[in-house]
Amino acid sequence: MGIKIIETGNRYGSMNTGTIKLSNMTEQDKKLIMQINNLKTLEGYELKKTDKSAIFKEHRQQLGADYGFDWGKMFMADQIHKSGTYFTIDKEYVETNPNGWTDIPEDILMIKKETPGIVIGHPVADCPVIIMTDIKQGITAIAHCSAELIDKKMPMMIADALLDAYQTKDENIFTYVSSCAGSDWTYDKYPNWATDQKMWESGIEKDKNGIFHINLRNIIDNQLRERKIETGKIKYNEVDTIYDPNYYSNCASSSYGLNQPEKYGRNFVGAYYEESKVKVKK
Repeated sequence: MGIKIIETGNRYGSMNTGTIKLSNMTEQDKKLIMQINNLKTLEGYELKKTDKSAIFKEHRQQLGADYGFDWGKMFMADQIHKSGTYFTIDKEYVETNPNGWTDIPEDILMIKKETPGIVIGHPVADCPVIIMTDIKQGITAIAHCSAELIDKKMPMMIADALLDAYQTKDENIFTYVSSCAGSDWTYDKYPNWATDQKMWESGIEKDKNGIFHINLRNIIDNQLRERKIETGKIKYNEVDTIYDPNYYSNCASSSYGLNQPEKYGRNFVGAYYEESKVKVKK
């Protein structure tokens, strides 16, 4: 297939600036900040915006070094439209934005095998990222699928975007659904983002105590089948981010959830095409 999928968990530390704070910094992060600010201790220190940016850059550099890509070629979509808009990251865009991580308003990002080394993805906690690859043409699309966006049928929109942009045939789509929270993600009332109650019948269950349990995978599976995506070409990462110690989780870190502050942060889920390694004959 050629596409490489990344799920960092908490291995590199939190993967966006918004969730970096002293309490969830790695020892390497702390050493970096003390070095930058010429400090002997971080006791009583308040992180600046520049500190968080430096830490996040370090995390991306470590990730890129381990996976063999340029950290400056990582991009995410801001998903402002929430209607299935899409954008293809090409060579020209990368050259114009050599540090990556730009403001891209579209909902879905795409890359092609002709431009290897470009990474598209999202920093996430309990909601999945869905990656669809046209295995025949070598084109990959990705979107963060929060509960709100699942309600708007974003999983189906990814396939629609591939069809609209590159005439991708359904039978050529391989789908990857990342780690996410399991059914112990709960609400004490029916969630207001679930506007299509009929659609959520198999995804929201009320227990005997009046607590609503959310099952994102059930709804995603229903939508993919409705969109005629072949079941045999769908792969789920079954990790439950709430309980797996190697993943961040909003639910687990919340005082309303498991009250585990060490679980506060963002995992990075992404995809890229590897650079070809040409062997030179001696």
